[in-house]
Amino acid sequence: MINKNNQTMYKLLRELGNVHGIATMTILSLNSFIKSIRQLQCSRKETLPLYFELANALKNCQPNIIPLMHLLEQFENEMQESLTPDMDLETLRQKTIESLQKKIELFQSNAARVTEKGLNYINDKDVIIVHAASSVVTTILVQAKKKLNRCFNVIILEHNPERTRQTVRALRDADIEHIVTPAHNLSHYIEGANKMFVGALTITSDQKIVAPTGTAGTVSLCHLNKICVHLFTNSLHYSHRDSTHQKIYQEQEETHSANMNFNMTTYSHDLVDLELMDHIITETGEIQKGTYPV
Repeated sequence: MINKNNQTMYKLLRELGNVHGIATMTILSLNSFIKSIRQLQCSRKETLPLYFELANALKNCQPNIIPLMHLLEQFENEMQESLTPDMDLETLRQKTIESLQKKIELFQSNAARVTEKGLNYINDKDVIIVHAASSVVTTILVQAKKKLNRCFNVIILEHNPERTRQTVRALRDADIEHIVTPAHNLSHYIEGANKMFVGALTITSDQKIVAPTGTAGTVSLCHLNKICVHLFTNSLHYSHRDSTHQKIYQEQEETHSANMNFNMTTYSHDLVDLELMDHIITETGEIQKGTYPV
């Protein structure tokens, strides 16, 4: 792939990730990889380099999709170890697909276990704030109602229209009481809340989380008002690198008005100090801050 194609792919992944969340994007990317393998027509000699070229392009998304990176690194290592020079093209194709399918199963299994652990953190009469609710947070809320019949309320902070609609639809279908308000209006509701649930794109080695834009302000307001913030995350979201190496996308846009022009700089995601999280829950249960899950 040439660089221009990569940039187009990264823009598409950012837009889809903002709407559907990183968990969905990770699975979608791996399924698309499998589909491309099935459709690829080339010689045996060309096959593996093309697989690795696509894997490398996906690993360099802006921002980095850390769970996808981890799974692709595992995939690459497996391919290097298991493939032999005399392996025919169809066997190579099948082994590659099987490896990627196992990565999808691993990610889904971890996510299901995070949901199971998360059910322990919802009680009757809770009022829970969610900002750009991740798929795991939404699933925890829905399952707490359906499986445990918990009676609680949710304050949905509007992030982008499509993602907000998805969250509202899921809670409405599960008969969960909720209200929707812009994030900048949270101060009018903050006294009635007792918890905030968040997910993360990444947890970095320097103890920060990469999260949807606006998360930092919401978490800070909750912290100031002594509202417990719960981070629910698949351990595959942990990065071995610090926050300066996550390739958070920066864009400058020229703004025009009647008598002034200026550049507006925006970032695709927020950075939030992990110290502001009161509870960190992975598929193994609650872990201490600064602990890297095994």
